[in-house]
Amino acid sequence: MSLTSEQQAHEAILRSKRILVVTKEHTATDGLAAIAACLAFLKKSGKPIEAVAPGVEPATIPAYLTLANEIKPRIGAMRAFHISLDVSRVPLSELLYDVRDNKLEIQAVPKSGEWSAADVSFKPGEDRYDLVIALDCPDIRSLGNLSRDHADFLYRTTIINIDCDPANEHWGQINLVDLNAVATTEILFRLFESWNRTLLDEDSATAILAGMIFKTNSFKTANVTPRTLAAASQLVGLGARREQIVQGIWRTRSVPTLKLWGRALTRLEYDREVGLSWITLTRNDFLETGLTPAAIEGLVDELVAYAPEAKAIAIMHESLESEKVCVSLHANPPLSASDLSRSFNATGNRSRANFCLEKGISLHDGVTMVVDRLRDTMKTTK
Repeated sequence: MSLTSEQQAHEAILRSKRILVVTKEHTATDGLAAIAACLAFLKKSGKPIEAVAPGVEPATIPAYLTLANEIKPRIGAMRAFHISLDVSRVPLSELLYDVRDNKLEIQAVPKSGEWSAADVSFKPGEDRYDLVIALDCPDIRSLGNLSRDHADFLYRTTIINIDCDPANEHWGQINLVDLNAVATTEILFRLFESWNRTLLDEDSATAILAGMIFKTNSFKTANVTPRTLAAASQLVGLGARREQIVQGIWRTRSVPTLKLWGRALTRLEYDREVGLSWITLTRNDFLETGLTPAAIEGLVDELVAYAPEAKAIAIMHESLESEKVCVSLHANPPLSASDLSRSFNATGNRSRANFCLEKGISLHDGVTMVVDRLRDTMKTTK
């Protein structure tokens, strides 16, 4: 009898030596919650695991997610590079190395005699990870620079693809894609529960529940099922810190943040014909409120929740670090933010994409350019 997808996932995790857990580029709270849940559960099972959320701002990771400090915005070394010197004939006396002009110089000193080129060999080491768990990633492109810079690694490594997005391309070797789940963390809960319920503790339960609460706007969306509510009840019974989640998601907006949001909302514009909304913020808006552009991410989530008629939302602002106009674009299905912003060389995924215009373009001209191009693109994708 063949194994189910859940059983295949269990076996792959048990056989792995080191696991890489990733989510899509510029992910939201639900993606971060899924990573935190994996970290808490798999660490308790004794599995070496590392987590990457491409492009995430560490300051935006919610404090109620335990092990949040272990979620990295970019991946580190993928594998070592081995240089081998045969010292069986000519013994080694001393080994020296230095880095000069961005070049590693290695000096091997023999006790007597000398080596030839035939005594030296080079080869790449083994991959640092032998299993990838991709969470809330509809396709390989959604991994951003991880898929661009390490495509060869992803194609030769087993991937467990866990998602609830109807647009998921089933791109992993093992696919746990459930369109009836409200969040990726709901799928994780069933996976963990069927594997070893005793490893579910307060930290993993809190992360799982956080993803479900965030994705359903506190269980108010139409796709909430009795199974979802039953899972939430079990998670609370396991010690999930519901009050901390609610406090962290909706009750921690500072006065400066609300002031910035107020400025943004007074400039909210909407093109009913194509379903495009956009907001403009100046450098002074950030300087006068003492905030950075990271503070506007929560505003996007609020607009998506309470303005469902908007098919795409663009927040455009002047960068604090450079003389550039930067854009954060959110798109609702069936539109894709990455597709809509492809001509701007954006990074991101179907739901969110970020890009900056060339240096020297004013905010007024940049907004006009972006809005006109998005309008044209959205008209052709109807």
